[in-house]
Amino acid sequence: MKQNHTELLLQLISESVLQDSLFTNSPDGMLILDHVGMLVRANPAIRHMTGYHFEELYLFTESHLQSCRTIQPLQTSITQALSGTASTIELEALHKDRSKIWMQMTFTPIQHTGEMIGIYVICRDITAQKKMEQQIRQSEKDFRLISEHSLDFISRHMADSSATYLYASPACKTILGYEPEDMIGNSAYDFFHPDDIHVVIRYLEQILHTERSYTVSYRIRAKEGHYVWIESTGRYSYNEQTGEIEEIIAVSRDITDRKKSERRLKESEQRYKSLFEYNPASVYSFDLEGNYTSSNENLALLLDYPLEQIMEMSFHNIIVPEKVEDTNRHFEAARSGIPQNYETTVVHSSGKVIDISVINVPIIVDSEIVGVYGIANDVTERKEYIRKLEKLDYEHELILSSVSEGIFGLNKEGKVMFTNPATLSMLGFSQNEFNGHYSHHIINPSAPGGVPYSPEECPICATIRDGIPRSIKEGIFWKKNGSSCLVEYNVNPIIDKDQIQGAVIVFRDITNEREVLRQKELAEQAASAKSDFLAMMSHEIRTPMNGVLGMTNLLLDTELTETQQDYAEIIRSSGTSLMRILNDVLDFSKIEAGKFSLEPEEFELEALVEHVAELFTPSAMEKKLDLSWYVAPGLPRRVVADPDRLRQILSNLVGNAIKFTDKGTIGIIVDKLYEDSDKKQLMLEFIVEDTGVGVAEDKKNLLFQSFSQLHPALNRKYGGTGLGLSICKKLIELMGGTIQVESRENVGSIFRFILPCSWLGAEHSNEVEAEQTSDLDLEWISHDQVDVSDLSILIAEDHPVNQQLMEDIIRKFGCRVDTVSNGVEAYAAIVRHHYDLVFMDIQMPMMDGIAVSNLIQQLLPLEARPSIVAVTANVGSDIQAACLRSGMIDFIIKPIHPSEIHRVLVEQQNRQQAPTAQNDHMH
Repeated sequence: MKQNHTELLLQLISESVLQDSLFTNSPDGMLILDHVGMLVRANPAIRHMTGYHFEELYLFTESHLQSCRTIQPLQTSITQALSGTASTIELEALHKDRSKIWMQMTFTPIQHTGEMIGIYVICRDITAQKKMEQQIRQSEKDFRLISEHSLDFISRHMADSSATYLYASPACKTILGYEPEDMIGNSAYDFFHPDDIHVVIRYLEQILHTERSYTVSYRIRAKEGHYVWIESTGRYSYNEQTGEIEEIIAVSRDITDRKKSERRLKESEQRYKSLFEYNPASVYSFDLEGNYTSSNENLALLLDYPLEQIMEMSFHNIIVPEKVEDTNRHFEAARSGIPQNYETTVVHSSGKVIDISVINVPIIVDSEIVGVYGIANDVTERKEYIRKLEKLDYEHELILSSVSEGIFGLNKEGKVMFTNPATLSMLGFSQNEFNGHYSHHIINPSAPGGVPYSPEECPICATIRDGIPRSIKEGIFWKKNGSSCLVEYNVNPIIDKDQIQGAVIVFRDITNEREVLRQKELAEQAASAKSDFLAMMSHEIRTPMNGVLGMTNLLLDTELTETQQDYAEIIRSSGTSLMRILNDVLDFSKIEAGKFSLEPEEFELEALVEHVAELFTPSAMEKKLDLSWYVAPGLPRRVVADPDRLRQILSNLVGNAIKFTDKGTIGIIVDKLYEDSDKKQLMLEFIVEDTGVGVAEDKKNLLFQSFSQLHPALNRKYGGTGLGLSICKKLIELMGGTIQVESRENVGSIFRFILPCSWLGAEHSNEVEAEQTSDLDLEWISHDQVDVSDLSILIAEDHPVNQQLMEDIIRKFGCRVDTVSNGVEAYAAIVRHHYDLVFMDIQMPMMDGIAVSNLIQQLLPLEARPSIVAVTANVGSDIQAACLRSGMIDFIIKPIHPSEIHRVLVEQQNRQQAPTAQNDHMH
């Protein structure tokens, strides 16, 4: 029966299928099975599909299908087909070359006259399709794994204006707190920060036109309402057939922490930049060799170099040579990791030096020192201020130590804060015994009767309480040894910010003054008695002397023998000398007693000088001396002064000149030193010069002393008291002038004195000559073309006439001038201000000129010391040497002449223009 069915099947195939080329040429494999499922026919495509020939297909169906575990579905499909049910299955098989293939097999029953005679099987190779499906599944699996487990937020959007979410990965919950379904279907712009929407739109336009992916940062609102910084990378996807945009795919991640870090870094950078760029100090950095690698503008301003030039420099280029070694040491320490804080000195581009305070710290990168930071501040003014304070403190201490008065200060509790040496010396205490203790218990201030004050009554305690200054003319302080001293003291409050902080007490011991005052009163009484006695005796002696001289003159008018004539002349000469002595003694006594008075009046100056010359002409002719006089043209005809005293002074000087001159000349000269036409004030210089015996250098200081006789033999010959020059000096000083002498032994002498005068009218001795004289007066100014008007001058002079004279002469040259009256004021002025030149009087109250000059050389730096020129009436060699030792560079002699002042000013100007010039000579 089986054989019949198979034969029938083959016959049918031969009759229908084989006649049609479909079976043979079909790309799909075709199999024919008989009614029991046995293979009876296969087309060529089967061989191409499986690699087996028809004869080998049994191997394929039995072995290879079974090895691929697909035999059961195959048998099931055959059974169903034999039962009349068609089916399609997909199964995996092995190719003849042992590779795997996938086939889709469709089983269709073949019936004939209602009877099942076989199965028609169509086979299609779907290996490529299966591989693609597998790849798609793998891709979907991979995408699912990535999207579901990735920390990044993966999303798909519609490529429209709303960018609606098509897909949102689960990471959206972690990042934003939303479930994926909360976002899908909503516009992405609904979640963006309003300020960032334009950023995203611009970003989408960029990737659309460039077809490249970029990243964009923006903020998305989280479910809790806050915003999260997101960084997204997106691309458009396109349809492969049409090329149209299908959707937007984005991968986003949370960069909030990074943004915060970036912000903190930016803030840190900004803070560093602000610290660097806007720091008032100079901030810079070095490499390990000390070369500048960066700097702010302040270093350029400090050094006045362009910043670009500084970047090509090393710190070695700007440190002063004497500081290089010390600065190197600090730099090496900073380079080794030890921060440094020190001071050094740099050189400005102009050459001036600047003191700076420096901080150096190492620059450390990855535990390695790569450079050094520096911060520098200009401390030049601070150091100068400290130096001034130190100097001021020293000066205050010096002044406190030099004053003879006792000075001590108390705080508001009455304890001693400070004291000067005079206090300790007068009271007998040591510094430790006095300072820090209650003064009231130490010195026991008492009333003049010796009864100690209670704290309520004590003037010192009262000032500390109420702040009212008190002056006590007489009081008692008790010394350490128990003895008392009578004192005069002042109490002044110390007030700071309207609060009483204590008091300062200045006192002096007047115990001995009482005795001195008593002795002074006795001396004044004795001097007055002496003056009265001398006046009386002078008057009593003058009366008979007038009789003697009168009768002698009458006698000389009678007829006398030659011998009688000689005797009478001797009597008259002796009487005249005696009267001169009486006049000198009387004048001296009046001056000493303070009873001498001047009587200024208007007189003719030239007539007075001529009268004095005529008075001594006979004496000069007798000794064959040439006596001449000269009054400079341009002087007022009539001046106001005391003519009698002027005549007395000139007569005394001319008489002395004739007395001590045996041959040669004697001259009287009157000239003008200074004139103020507006105030009608005049300063006259009188000169009496001779070619006489002169005065030895070591005896000049005796010239103006009372009762001194430098030439005893000549005085015995010509007579004299030794009072003449002393009286002249005192008269000149009473009239407001000064006198000085220049003399060389056996050569001659020049006596100069200056007197202030005035005039009432405008008449001068000769108007034409006055104009000529004015030109002559200016000769000593114009002969030297050096401009001295920029000099700053200080005059230290206690005599008001000399002050006025020097001020007016110096201002005539255009210089700036200040004047002080004593040595302490001079030193204080020089400390406060810079002067080019100081005219320093040698003899001044409180501190003499040589002491001030010594103090300046000891305490002031070289650049702050002015040139000092001595002004003195004493030209002795010892005075010159003392001036040089004290630091003075020159001196001028009183009476002061404008030409000498001008010479000194010109030399100072030349010194300043040529600083290296040596000032090693005295004029």
